[in-house]
Amino acid sequence: MKMPHQKRRRGQIDEFRELALERVTLLFDQAEKIFAKNSELADRYVRAAWRLKTRYNLRLPRDIRLKFCRKCLCYWKPGITCRVRVKSRTIIITCLRCGRVKRLPYGSKRGSEGNLGALGKSVNTACDQKLED
Repeated sequence: MKMPHQKRRRGQIDEFRELALERVTLLFDQAEKIFAKNSELADRYVRAAWRLKTRYNLRLPRDIRLKFCRKCLCYWKPGITCRVRVKSRTIIITCLRCGRVKRLPYGSKRGSEGNLGALGKSVNTACDQKLED
């Protein structure tokens, strides 16, 4: 007789986590593509990704963690849904919907860039678009 509540094997859990992480990255890619047309749908994708992350106890990569607000779960687009300021070796990101402030140290006395890499690309493209207009 088969038990209805058998424990899952460690290999199965790892497979589920890998699949969930792939789906989370896919959801963030879709959110980035659809944001210009429908920002509410992009926020919905972020909420779905957050549910997957919490259900499977995932640790999100840094580039994904810097793309959304953890308080209101909205997708961040620098200059539109968040404000990005760089001040004395600190990146300050302010969500324009809920007001949450996220501070990220970058650079050090040794000269490493730190957190600026993932966010810097989106900030630079937003600044370049404003300069072209």
